[in-house]
Amino acid sequence: MIIRPQDKKLSTASIFTSYVETQKFPICQYSAVNAARMTTMIRNKGVCCIVLALEENNPPVKFKTITYKSFSALPREAALEKLGGVIENNLKVTWEAVEYCGQVGHNYRLSSDVFPLITYKAAAVNIEDLPNAARICAWMQGIKDTRKRYGVRISCHPDQFNVLASDNAEAVARSITELNFQAWFMTQIGCPLNYDAPLNIHINRSHKGELERVAKLFNDSFKLLSDDARLRLVLENDDKQAGWSVMELYRMQHILNTPITFDYLHHKCHPGNMPEDSALVLASLTWGAYVPLFHYSESIPGDKNPRKHADYATKLPETYNKTFDLDFEFKMKEKSFENL
Repeated sequence: MIIRPQDKKLSTASIFTSYVETQKFPICQYSAVNAARMTTMIRNKGVCCIVLALEENNPPVKFKTITYKSFSALPREAALEKLGGVIENNLKVTWEAVEYCGQVGHNYRLSSDVFPLITYKAAAVNIEDLPNAARICAWMQGIKDTRKRYGVRISCHPDQFNVLASDNAEAVARSITELNFQAWFMTQIGCPLNYDAPLNIHINRSHKGELERVAKLFNDSFKLLSDDARLRLVLENDDKQAGWSVMELYRMQHILNTPITFDYLHHKCHPGNMPEDSALVLASLTWGAYVPLFHYSESIPGDKNPRKHADYATKLPETYNKTFDLDFEFKMKEKSFENL
C-alpha cells in the first residue's frame, strides 16, 4: 500500500480544492496572483541514460550492444565471451555515468540495455554463464559503492514493450521477466527498495473506455512481480489520446495503487480535460512521503509532431509550489539544461 499523507494540508493562500462531480477527483486551482509568486522547486535534475560528456572523451565512453543474430552466429563459447565483454563495457559506462552525476549533483536514469540478451528466451543465457561473470559482479559492486558515496538517486524506465495489462499470457510473462531483471539490477547496485528508486513504466494499452477492466488486468500481473519490481513500480501518463491521462490513472488508484509519474509534454499532448497545475499536484499526492520523480521535455519548434523531443530545454517548468526531482528527456541529455 502507498502511504498517503491524509493529514497533508495545502496552503489556502495559494490553492483551494474542489470536486468535479462526474470524476470525483480534486482539482487544484491557482489564481494569477499566486502563480506569479510561485518559485521553481526542482530538487535535483536527472540525466537519462547517456552522458554526452563521457562520449566526448578520448577514447569515448559509450554503451555497446549485440544482436541475437550476431550472438547466435558465433560458436557458443565465443558468443558468451563477446556478450560478456559488451555487458562489462556497459557496466563500466554506467559506473562512469553515476560518478559523473554524483560529482555534479544530478540524478541518473539507468539504461535498460545494459544487459543485452540476458532476458531474451532464445539466447538462454544467465550472467553466471559468462566467462567474466566475476568482473561483472565487481562492476556492479563498484556502481553500488559510488551511488552510496554520492547519494545519487537512480531510476529506470524499461522499454515500451513491457505490457502488464495484456490479454496475451506470453506477453505478460515476458514483461514480468524483463521488469524483474531490471529491478534485480537496481537492487544489486544498492538502490533502495522503494519509490526513491522508481521503476517507471506505462500501462501501454488503450483502455477504450474500459478503465476498470484494463486496470484489473494490470493489477493481476502486478501481483506476480518480484518484490524488487513491485515495491518500486510507478506509472507514467501517456502522450496519445488513446492512452492514459493523469486523470484516468488517478481515477483507477483504488486498483492500480501506484504513484503517478507526471510527464509535462505527455500531459500537454493528452491533458484529459485537466489543467497542468491540477494534474501535477494530483500526481504529487500519489507519492505520499516520497519525493516524486517527474519528466520534462519540450516539443521541437515547428515540427508537425508535438510528441517529438527537442534538443535543448528553453526554460524550467512551473512547479506549482510542489517539490520534486525532474528527469530532462531531451536529445542533448545533460547539455540540454546546463545553462538553466
